[in-house]
Amino acid sequence: MADRPMTTLSTTDVIELLLADHEDAKALLDRFDATVPVERAGYFCEVVTELVRHEVAEEHVVYPIIRHAMPGGEQEAKARIAEQTELEELLVAMEKADASSAEFADQFATLRQTVLEHASAEETSTFPLLQQMEDAESRLALGGRYEHAKARAPSHPHPHAPHTPPGNAILDSVAYFFDKARDAVRNA
Repeated sequence: MADRPMTTLSTTDVIELLLADHEDAKALLDRFDATVPVERAGYFCEVVTELVRHEVAEEHVVYPIIRHAMPGGEQEAKARIAEQTELEELLVAMEKADASSAEFADQFATLRQTVLEHASAEETSTFPLLQQMEDAESRLALGGRYEHAKARAPSHPHPHAPHTPPGNAILDSVAYFFDKARDAVRNA
């Protein structure tokens, strides 16, 4: 167990939270086929928000532990973060596209496949490392930190922002407020 503050306790193990998020993301992505083209823009906003908040929270809570706690952790974290960066870049491109177009549907199919592959990689390689490295009490504390980070995460992709501490801790907070303002203006 790494030496770090455990100020926020959760009643849920971080791995259980992550797996539940993966299941929720799969269900959310599956809704695309039943969404009529005219309603895709609103639906896509929901997809973006959920995916970005999940990924940012992982970058704050999970990957620093994976990176430093065991041999091979740095490569594991880099591989998963590279996948997340690819997802963010795709989300940025899709935000500019006409959500009712055939091109958008093609991009969404790519997004769905990329998200599912990323989730599978985490479930088969990242989460078992986390399970090995952290005891049950630590995973509960990490669950609390994950929930807090997810609640304070930006709601839009920022693929060029830092994905590692300390840069992400500083810039994600700024992005969170920027995204809140951006969303308020769009919804006004």
